Amino acid sequence: MGARFALRPLSPADLPAVRKLLSVSLPHDRADLVAEEKLFGGDGVRSGQTIGAFVGDPGPGAELAGLLCQAGRWIKLLCVAPAYRRQGLGTLLVDRARAWARPLRIFDHPGNYLSPGLDVRYEEGHAFLRARGFRPVGRIENLRAPLLDNPLVTPARAKWLIEAAARRGYTVRRVDSSNDAEVQAVLDLVGTHFSPVWALEVARALGRQGGLELPEGPGVHAAFVRNGEPVAFAAHDGNNRGLGWFGPMGTHIQHRGQGLGEVLLLACLLDVVSRPEGGVIAWVGPVDFYRRACGAAVDRQFVVYEEG
Repeated sequence: MGARFALRPLSPADLPAVRKLLSVSLPHDRADLVAEEKLFGGDGVRSGQTIGAFVGDPGPGAELAGLLCQAGRWIKLLCVAPAYRRQGLGTLLVDRARAWARPLRIFDHPGNYLSPGLDVRYEEGHAFLRARGFRPVGRIENLRAPLLDNPLVTPARAKWLIEAAARRGYTVRRVDSSNDAEVQAVLDLVGTHFSPVWALEVARALGRQGGLELPEGPGVHAAFVRNGEPVAFAAHDGNNRGLGWFGPMGTHIQHRGQGLGEVLLLACLLDVVSRPEGGVIAWVGPVDFYRRACGAAVDRQFVVYEEG
């Protein structure tokens, strides 16, 4: 006979047990290091639920066997400890999610995601989702740029690129998070010309949404024209804060082709050399640009799932 499970909402007091569960259940992610952000942080838009499944009585000291973190129709995290798989617990958690919202999607929650989908190496997870009516709707890649002994990622090259941008009339520097007017101008650029969700991520990278303070300061660099208007930006640690993931990045259409993306990318990569996953470039679009600019190569592959 399988174990009996009881569900209850998780709280920050459960984080030690949550981190232990995530480390054994999702070995290809660093979810344990960003557990607080994933479980208790959102995107400011969608309501959700964070539920733990405990063995027997869910009181203090009970063993945490699985968890569900949901925002709207997105499942941000879903895992079951290896010892308790194939006992109906995963199905119980998915049914709880379905009672909240449908159709469900897996992991790629806009604005506050663990990963862009389910890592292809989680073979049990893929079989579980397919058996419960989820279908693959896309594949996504993360790149990784080598940060040590990489001649494309050096302070000297960054200095040269910044000076080259200056000769074209641009000032490239870290955004001053204490300057409210400058912060708002950067967020307006991102939200108006790119995506409101990106603006949320950039605000988090700036430290305006709480969370872990970064030793270098705000994780956002920007290019400014002579009147001080920002026209390009790049950020890191806007998601999975503290791991060193790069993104998002963008350049206003009128200022493209000036090398601004390359210099801003490099500024961010130099910030994250010592991070646990420094150099990860997540949810990649222009793969060739990153290969050329910093020698990035495919690091992980994901499948996006949705009910249907």
